[in-house]
Amino acid sequence: MKPSRLKIAPKVPTKPPMTPARSKQALMTSRDRDPVQVYCRIRPLDVPNEESCVTVLSDTVVQVVPPETSQGYRSGTTKATQYTFTGVFDEKSTQKPIFHTVTLPLIEDLLHGKNSLLFAYGVTGSGKTHTMNGELQDGGIIPRCLDVIFNSIGHFQAKKYIFKPDRMNSFEIQSELDALAERQAEITNKFKTPARRGQENEGQRVTDATRISALDEDQAFAVFVTFVEVYNNTVFDLLDDTPIDPLRPGKIQSKILREDQHHNMYVHAVTEVEVKSADEAAEVLAKGQKRRRVAHTTLNAESSRSHSVFNIRVVQAPLDYQGATPEKVLTVGQLSLVDLAGSERNSRTKTTGERLREAGSINNTLMTLRSCMEILRENQLNGTNKMVPYRDSKITHLFKSYFDGEGKVRMIVCVNPRADDYDETLSVMRFAEMAQEVQIARAVQPNVRLEATPRATPAGREALLPGRRKANRVLTEAYRKLEQGGISNPQSEVPFDIDMVFSAARCSWPPLELQSASDDRLITALVEYLQVKIREQQNRREQQMKKCVEVRTLIREMEEELILKRQEVLSLNEQLKDERSRRQTFENRVLNAESANATLQRHVAEHQKYARLLEEELKEKDCLLNQGEIEILNVKAKEKTKRQLEREKLKKELDRYKQVESQLQRQTERFLVMRDLLDAGCSVKVPGSAGSSESDTRTPSLGAKHRVSDPKLVGTPSLRGPAVSTRKRRSRSVDPGKGWLDHRPENILDLDTVFQPQMNRAKSITKLVDSKTVTDAKISKYALTTQEQDSSGEIETKLYKGDVLTTVGGGAQVVLQDVEILRHSSPTAVKRHSDGRLKDVHSRVADIENRCGHAIEGHNRVKKHCP
Repeated sequence: MKPSRLKIAPKVPTKPPMTPARSKQALMTSRDRDPVQVYCRIRPLDVPNEESCVTVLSDTVVQVVPPETSQGYRSGTTKATQYTFTGVFDEKSTQKPIFHTVTLPLIEDLLHGKNSLLFAYGVTGSGKTHTMNGELQDGGIIPRCLDVIFNSIGHFQAKKYIFKPDRMNSFEIQSELDALAERQAEITNKFKTPARRGQENEGQRVTDATRISALDEDQAFAVFVTFVEVYNNTVFDLLDDTPIDPLRPGKIQSKILREDQHHNMYVHAVTEVEVKSADEAAEVLAKGQKRRRVAHTTLNAESSRSHSVFNIRVVQAPLDYQGATPEKVLTVGQLSLVDLAGSERNSRTKTTGERLREAGSINNTLMTLRSCMEILRENQLNGTNKMVPYRDSKITHLFKSYFDGEGKVRMIVCVNPRADDYDETLSVMRFAEMAQEVQIARAVQPNVRLEATPRATPAGREALLPGRRKANRVLTEAYRKLEQGGISNPQSEVPFDIDMVFSAARCSWPPLELQSASDDRLITALVEYLQVKIREQQNRREQQMKKCVEVRTLIREMEEELILKRQEVLSLNEQLKDERSRRQTFENRVLNAESANATLQRHVAEHQKYARLLEEELKEKDCLLNQGEIEILNVKAKEKTKRQLEREKLKKELDRYKQVESQLQRQTERFLVMRDLLDAGCSVKVPGSAGSSESDTRTPSLGAKHRVSDPKLVGTPSLRGPAVSTRKRRSRSVDPGKGWLDHRPENILDLDTVFQPQMNRAKSITKLVDSKTVTDAKISKYALTTQEQDSSGEIETKLYKGDVLTTVGGGAQVVLQDVEILRHSSPTAVKRHSDGRLKDVHSRVADIENRCGHAIEGHNRVKKHCP
């Protein structure tokens, strides 16, 4: 039999899981924020004797030593580095202490309506997935979270499908009839669908018995889970039974991120499953794990190729005044457990194709997470307001609200201590050290909740009393026993009130066991007992009403006082507004003055800079002027020295010329004497040949030509004129009987000289074209004129002359006979030796003296023979 009090109003929207986003980072102080807590877990080595690069020094400090095979050691970095964490778990640590230290406080916050984020970070093969999922005999963080949640709220859960997600990051409450219909449909589908036996084959799971006791028993709880993965920066739903995209057959449908009305990010239209036990939630987790993308790589046999996000949302609502159904006020807490894929280096994994593309997407997501953390730290340390690139990656965009202060953020850094992973481990350690410096605003869930229209309650009842669930249980049990006692409709015949149950719950009831069906004493005693309790309850109500009147009077007085205070506040606000306007005016004036001062200082700085430039330029010009004066003095000194040397040289030359002039004067006197002697005439006796008795006496004259015919007169002094060739003179180039062929090229200079060749009946040409020009019967002579420059630079003209002879074949040939040379020279030009050197004055004087000496000596010898 179903009581009528279980009927509730229609469904209405409820409070979203997160409070509205606001600028907490700008308003919070150091007391309102907490650092990101980072824990380090070291994975055991695969080979016990393998070299390790990570050593645990204490519960919070690890030391990283570069091995000889690392890149840092080869570059000269051999110093060990220590890193501090919130907590450190060595190779021997099991899953339980890690869970109780890191995650159990987050579950307690979750059950009280707060949000938390926990993600595992590390290189590939460092044990992140093992830390989050664990094994059947030693469960990881996610299975243990489910165990503790259901251990704590097992008896306080609402019936299934009372709370229903609307796929827009909110929930609604259904009526009992709608929820019952969905439960029946689910049972029908279970009968149609064969049961899965995967879990039976794997073995029995070992659960965690930990529970949280400090919970409000008058709250109705429900647990919802979602499981998504981010593959190649695209979101996919791992719990969707129909994942095929209807618009793209053969392709898995992806999900998009949206922002709700309170600026919180969520996965739109994601499958959100309500689970009623830890085993059911474990089955949902295993279902999603089978659909997650994993692959074999060089460093890991089952390497995660995507980032997985397992969300646990706990919805709770207070029970109504009867303790039967939830009120229309919801509080939602969310715990996001993220298993980040490990960073990879292609130089080690040797991946290609699709695996290489997946590794690039994973590394880009991790780099974006690092960039967001670095910018958050920089904004907090320096007071800047740089934009954080949340949208560069789906992971950072999805959890943007957490970094803005909507919940706690914790991180587990998984480390593989192998020496081969030193370089990657060092990068992870640096990121963890930097992440601990980021401050997250402390999440304080306000009591403001979205409520529906309040349900009508009995008069005088204005608040929900504690113990409603227990009272409802007692009342239900009483009705059940009355029904068993023979009362067909106990609710109408015995109208118990819930307040009676509250009062009775604080005292002892009489025995309610019937000895026989005709025994009315039990009913009479129970009625008397309840009547006494009713009177007591009425007295308490009267006292409560008096107290309520007093409280209302006090509230009215407080409201009046509050009105007065508000008026005072308004007046103070007006004064504050005036003060702010005056302050703003003063600040504007100060800003204008500072701006003008800055402008003047800038002008002064520019003028000072210009003055320094002018001073430097003046110094440079002074240096140049001094340098020019020094150069002028040096030039004057050089010129003075040069003039002195020239004077000395000219003086020496003048002395030499004077000596030569005196010598020439003496030689001239000798020539004059010799000329006088020659002009006076002497009888020169030339001896005849041997045996001849005659003597030939001649009187020589100046310029006369003498020939000595007797070659035996050797040693006999005689005077000879210039030798004249006995051949015909070729300078007379006129032949009255024959014609000339004058071959004169075009580039011959026309020299205005006295000596000119004379050719009668000459035919002038510039180029010999054919033999007809030479075979002319009137041509018997050929003349070729050429010009060139001699060694002294003067023009020298040559005239080649020859005869034109007729050949046997009827042609003609030219036979050159002689050449005439015409030279031009200056009368003041200095002659040169054959080797090109100039003859100096001394050599010329010596030559003249030598010739004059011979002439005078010959003159003396001739004079001896004169009569």
